[in-house]
Formats: sequence, C-alpha cells, structure tokens
Amino acid sequence: MTTKTITIREDVYNMLLSIKGTKESFSKFFERMVISRRNVDKLKELRGFVEVKEKDTLLKELSEKRKEIRY
Repeated sequence: MTTKTITIREDVYNMLLSIKGTKESFSKFFERMVISRRNVDKLKELRGFVEVKEKDTLLKELSEKRKEIRY
C-alpha cells in the first residue's frame, strides 16, 4: 500500500483530531468522512422520494447513532 504525506495547518489538525475517534487512524477517519459524504450526496438525490411518517423518532435514532460513531 502506498502512503502519502499531506501538510495541514496545526489549527486544522487540532480540529480534525478533536472529531476523530480515539482509536481511529487518520486514514480510517478520512475514509469514513468520504464514505459519509457519498451517503449525504445520495440522500440529497433521493430527497422528495421518501415520506417519513415518524420524523421525530427518526431524528432521535439518527442522533443516537451519530453519538455512537463519534465516540
């Protein structure tokens, strides 16, 4: 596997470090962000095609899943 070195400002590094999982490598973190972005784009494409009947329940479940992923 090839590796690449990137240069970022220290303040940006600290922001990324604060949202990266404690046992997660930066490679896995960036991979997760890219996959997550693809999912968001796909959801935007589907906007309007799905009717959510229990919106509050769905939002609560999504919030709980986000907390699990972040920690």
